[in-house]
Formats: sequence, structure tokens, C-alpha cells
Amino acid sequence: MKSRTFALRAFILLLVSICIVSVSGLSQSKPSKVLIIQDELPQMEVLAEFLRDQGDLSMSITDQQSLPGELSAYQAVIVFIHKDLEEKTEKSIIKYTRSGGKLICLHHSISSKKANNRFYFDFLGMRLDKGQMETGGYKWKAARWSLVNLNSQHVITNAGVEWGEKIAYTPSDHPSTEGAFPSIMLGDDSEVFINHKFTDGREKVVLCGIVYRDVESDKTYMQDRGAWIKEQGKGTIVYFMPGHCVSDYENKNISRMILNAIEYPTGPR
Repeated sequence: MKSRTFALRAFILLLVSICIVSVSGLSQSKPSKVLIIQDELPQMEVLAEFLRDQGDLSMSITDQQSLPGELSAYQAVIVFIHKDLEEKTEKSIIKYTRSGGKLICLHHSISSKKANNRFYFDFLGMRLDKGQMETGGYKWKAARWSLVNLNSQHVITNAGVEWGEKIAYTPSDHPSTEGAFPSIMLGDDSEVFINHKFTDGREKVVLCGIVYRDVESDKTYMQDRGAWIKEQGKGTIVYFMPGHCVSDYENKNISRMILNAIEYPTGPR
């Protein structure tokens, strides 16, 4: 009797082990899916290669004309659209995010071309004003600039990321005092945005600031707009200002932060 009981237990343990191995093998054979929606391919090819290699992710790259009808199967959707954001795409990514998706907006996904969209900027909690840069108007500048780590405890900006020298920075959330914060310098072929304005109070978690010295006016801009997180519905939006050119994504620290954002838990905490 004891031998039968022992044999039965051994058989059950064997079945459990087989199931565990099978489930493990299944999960390893099906990496998480990430979709990139883009209208400039070279930059996204560099990013996708990094995410495949370092994150073991299944990467798909599409344009707006070939956008899948349903996005819920993707762990994250990355938007890198320079020109017009079509209303079909706008509605699709908003629905995806509010239903529990992870939306990662890169660089010019927040730029003047989207200001005419009906829903997008309200969804992001953003506004871009017209006028002179010195008086608060939105401008883009092709120039060297620094991304500054303002949130040294956050996993997105710190897990596997090697920051450079500390630089003097005064947060734009006045009143604030000057401090020394780690930075990453972006090259001359990069691009920075000035006067991104929040419309949603304290709903965002700021991760990074920017430092840009304008040669024409000899004025230095320090603004807490380099990267941020916002909960939206059941999902999450993450924005990164770097990413204009291929060299931005060849900087493994920039691409690593994007990978960290993909892996970051989605939704309210």
C-alpha cells in the first residue's frame, strides 16, 4: 500500500514538474509584444534592435496607414510621429491606454503638428503656446542639450542607466533651489523642445529636466520636461524628449530608459 502511495505521489510530482517546464518554455518562446507606430524609420530601427537584444521583446514597426485595428495584445505601444497624427491613430492609442495599455511617446510625438488634434493634447495634459520663446512660446531647437536626472530613485531613469557628470540645475517648479544632478549630453544633431506646458496640475511624475543654452539670446533654459509619467484611465503614458536622431538611440542609456518604461508596471498605484 505504501509503495502504491509513494508511486502515486512520485507520478503527481512528475506531472507538476512537466507542467512547470512546459509553461516556462511557453513563456520563453513567446516574448512580450511591442508595437512602434512611426513616420521616420531609421531611428526606430535602431531602437527596435536594442529592445529585441536587451529586452527579449517581439518588436513590430508600422506606419499609420497599416495600423492594426486592435492594440490590446501589445505590452506597450511606442509613438514616434513627426508629422500629422491621424485621427484614427489618435483615437486608437487613447482607447488602448485608457483600457490599461502602456503608451510611450517619443520626442516629436509632442510637437506643434499635433496641436490641431481634437483629443490628443487633453489626453496628455499638454499645451503648446504660440509666440516668442522668451515669453513662453513653444519652440524647437536643433542643438546640443542636456537631459538631467531629477528622480534618482525611479526605476525608469536608473535601472541599468549610466548617467554622466553632475551639472547645476534649478528645477522649474518654483520656488526651488539649485542643486547638482546627473546628466546626459545630447549631440549637435539632436533637438530640444522649449516651453512644453502641463495643463493637468500634479498628475504627472517628472523624471527628467532639460538644460539648453540659447546662443542667440544668451539665455539658459532649465525646464522639468525631459521625461515624465502620467496615469490615464487604467493605463500609463510615459514621455521622453530625446529621440530626434539616430545617435540619440545609439546612446544605450537613452534606449535603456525606454526599455525600463516598457517593463514598468501599468496603471494606478
